[in-house]
Amino acid sequence: MESKLVALLEKGISEIDESLIGGKICQSLIRLYDEISLFNPMYGLVNASGEDLVVRHILDCLAPFAMMKSDKGVRMADLGSGSGLPGLVLASAFEDRSFFLVERMGRRAGFLRNTIAVLGMSGRVNVIQKDLSEVRDTFDMVTFRAFRQLKDIVSDLDRILAPGGRIYSYKSSEENIREELEVLQSYSACRFEHDIVDYRVPMLDATRRMFILSKP
Repeated sequence: MESKLVALLEKGISEIDESLIGGKICQSLIRLYDEISLFNPMYGLVNASGEDLVVRHILDCLAPFAMMKSDKGVRMADLGSGSGLPGLVLASAFEDRSFFLVERMGRRAGFLRNTIAVLGMSGRVNVIQKDLSEVRDTFDMVTFRAFRQLKDIVSDLDRILAPGGRIYSYKSSEENIREELEVLQSYSACRFEHDIVDYRVPMLDATRRMFILSKP
């Protein structure tokens, strides 16, 4: 990573949460950036590079850290993890939690396994190379970003989320959230509680929202 991008990343981390300053997170995210940049041409991991990759993707994934750190869940699953966004970003921030990156595509699952090793997270972070419909484990927290529509996965989310658990879905469109609220109202198997929380991404002039589902 170029020095100007390192400075941008460090500034963003400090603005998101001062408690992260001085930890291992910056070096982990630099390595993650480098791995994505190296394999992106071959695997098509993310449509971004340089400052755009740092701000719109890495810092965007980290920005909701404050709302997540009060959650006591210790087993976290990231669905459709692909390039490790947000799974590996959050694993860099929450060093005391176990992460399970769900990715059905073989090449991307291979990228994730290699990157986990490079980041020194083997054992604490694992790849589940399956489609979501095939996952049978349960988790305290579930995240996803640019994944499938809620109407297609709501029953799977209900199955894998432990009682008292929460789902954190990264969103930018209010219209998409309205559509997903309609899905929740029509899904009678589980009455998810929901909340919508705006969050700020450093150096990004755009509205970002977290759609949070809780299982009573």
